[in-house]
Amino acid sequence: MTSSGRNSRPGHVTLRGIARLLIAWGWLAPILATARSADELPAAARFREKVQPILDTYCYGCHGYGTSEGGRTLDAFASDEAMLADRALWWAVLKNVRAGVMPPAGEERPNDDQRRQLFDWIKFDALGIDPANPDPGRVTLRRLNRSEYRNTIRDLMGVDFNTSDEFPADDSGYGFDNIGDVLTVSPLLMEKYLEAAERIVDDAVPQKPPHPKDSFRNKKYRRVFPKGPAPDNAAEREAYAREILAAFARRTYRRPVDEQMVERLVEIAKATYAAPGESFEAGIADAMTAVLASPRFLFRVEELAAASPEEKFPLIDEHALASRLSYFLWSSMPDDELFELADRGELRANLQAQIERMLKHRRSGELAGNFAGQWLRSRDVERFEVDLRFGHDLAESMSRETEAYFEHIVREDRSVLELIDSNYTFLDARLAEHYGIEGVKGRRMRRVELPEGNPRGGVLTQGTLLVVTSNPTRTSPVKRGLFILDDILGTPPPPPPKNVPLLEDAAKSIDDHKPTVRELQELHRKDPLCHSCHARMDPLGLALENFDMLGKWREKEHDQPIDPSGALLTGEHFDDVRQLKSILKTERRLDVYRCLTEKLLTYALGRGLDYHDEHTVDQIVERLDCEQGKFSALLTGIVESAPFQRQRRDP
Repeated sequence: MTSSGRNSRPGHVTLRGIARLLIAWGWLAPILATARSADELPAAARFREKVQPILDTYCYGCHGYGTSEGGRTLDAFASDEAMLADRALWWAVLKNVRAGVMPPAGEERPNDDQRRQLFDWIKFDALGIDPANPDPGRVTLRRLNRSEYRNTIRDLMGVDFNTSDEFPADDSGYGFDNIGDVLTVSPLLMEKYLEAAERIVDDAVPQKPPHPKDSFRNKKYRRVFPKGPAPDNAAEREAYAREILAAFARRTYRRPVDEQMVERLVEIAKATYAAPGESFEAGIADAMTAVLASPRFLFRVEELAAASPEEKFPLIDEHALASRLSYFLWSSMPDDELFELADRGELRANLQAQIERMLKHRRSGELAGNFAGQWLRSRDVERFEVDLRFGHDLAESMSRETEAYFEHIVREDRSVLELIDSNYTFLDARLAEHYGIEGVKGRRMRRVELPEGNPRGGVLTQGTLLVVTSNPTRTSPVKRGLFILDDILGTPPPPPPKNVPLLEDAAKSIDDHKPTVRELQELHRKDPLCHSCHARMDPLGLALENFDMLGKWREKEHDQPIDPSGALLTGEHFDDVRQLKSILKTERRLDVYRCLTEKLLTYALGRGLDYHDEHTVDQIVERLDCEQGKFSALLTGIVESAPFQRQRRDP
């Protein structure tokens, strides 16, 4: 995309120039009018009226009239139907123009009204989004991942089952390990689930009645058998088994169960406890083992609320909503209060109060550990062995800093822009010493006000991120810049081409001194194969070059002063990381809002986003900006959104 003067030469008449002259003189309009069909598609008519003039002014110089920079052409369609069908192209145009990547910095750009017209046409015509009834997207049946399984078993059975040791690691998609499409079940994993169910039940369910004097004092026994040992009468025993198993199945399956299911469980229990020498407790344990090994427990089965058959995107029922909410905020099953509200059909009417209650609960720390732990890589730092001086204890402190920082913003309802920069962080004595900050003692992680002018503050300058985006022997501006582009601004570069030369290869051309990383990056960018992507990544990564591979501050590299200055691809210049963070919080704040919204929405839904979600994300970003970036605006916007509340009707 470009301004109108691009690629033109004095005295040279282009096809574009001829077309403009014909339009200006009124000669081309009758030709175009007669070429259009009487039944022209309304979306195509709006394109020609409102969008084509914008593209002609700012884009066709590089992406029209026979030119196709980056392989993108915006005026070469076989038909109107073909133009409207190329949703991937228009979605890319929307994202690039909105992020300020196109037209390039220094070129003339559309004004706010033109941008709005372009965006509205793309969303509502090219992408076909209905703002009154948005498509909630495809939902894949989701298996509990290791964290969710462990937490659910803890809350359901009172057993801390170490899933990290017992189950293989979950695959990840879109940066998270709770994505339905990648949470498959292999025969080996199914065997492990069966073994786990047996071990958990053995640990949680007594296999015989306690001594009569202890039956009412034995908390473990009363947890499973609330009325004490089973009566001797056969009918009463069966009724007691039905009562226990119905309540257990309802909690385990996270929704009411039908009588047929309960009867099958009772039959399993009876087959055991009716046998000679077997106890009532052993029969209940066998039935509970079957429940824990069931797909109804291992997968989050969702049902639709009562709705008319014609409703295209009906609401999910309140039990499914309770599960979506609890696994989003707690990575665990709903508690009794959520169950009771869902049973009464009152959860939707009390969502805001429940969100506030759930965030105050200790379980909400799972959002920091599982969402922020993956988005901000705090889960990974303890696996990085970049230096013998970097021990497990320091890595643990770094991880705790990031998660405590995120949790503080969530629970105190701070602006999400404080994730970019703030005048505080969370430290213990060990990490404070590593950062060179005085006055912090003890192992307790606490909020610490940073000295005036300190470059810390915000996640970009925390040890966690600086370590995991470094190489074993040096910093990596590429990894650091890529993280900012992908996970802070939401504008990732394209994948690298094959056979990209190593950065260290550039050092061979310098023999009079040991080159700095900046010098190596500048030489590397001279390769045409590498320039386009590195021009986006390197300046951002080099802004963090004052932090070494262990996250410690430094002024020099190889006795040469470090130059952290640079510019964003959108044109903003900065002298150091402080100015970069300021730009991200102000000029690029909408990009920060959008990227975080997309990340958290992906995590909440357990699927990747697509063009159907554009309007939903736009609404949440607008809400965030109106409410000064408060985390509650983001969270409530997601929970109230169509993708979180609704589901496509299965054909």
